[in-house]
Amino acid sequence: EGHTKMEAIRCLKRYISREVYTLLRNQNRRINSIPITA
Repeated sequence: EGHTKMEAIRCLKRYISREVYTLLRNQNRRINSIPITA
């Protein structure tokens, strides 16, 4: 879309960061919802 190489890399990094953040947040929520029994 007429992006320079640096803009394209920045967009990719932002996309990857969003995906990783969402995955980590969902995983953390799943871990916290499991009751810990000792």
